[in-house]
Amino acid sequence: MPGIIGIITKRARASAESELHQMLESLRHESFYTTGTWSDPTQGVYVGWVAREGSFSEGMPLQNERGDVTLVFSGEEFPEPGYDRSTPRGRA
Repeated sequence: MPGIIGIITKRARASAESELHQMLESLRHESFYTTGTWSDPTQGVYVGWVAREGSFSEGMPLQNERGDVTLVFSGEEFPEPGYDRSTPRGRA
């Protein structure tokens, strides 16, 4: 099932990454889902996600131009039939 998990800790990197991967595999119920991880060990932040192949969430993490802000998002979109994605909707 697609989703997101994370750990904020002062533990050693190896310990945190091991737990993160265990959590990730328990969330990944089907082999066709993709997984990914991102971490900043200096801050003690470890994040993982499970996504459907080809979904927006598969492209995580997102970073700003300077690389000092990172976003990990998990979700899916099921637009109405006929919805035109090419129409600009503003900037987030």
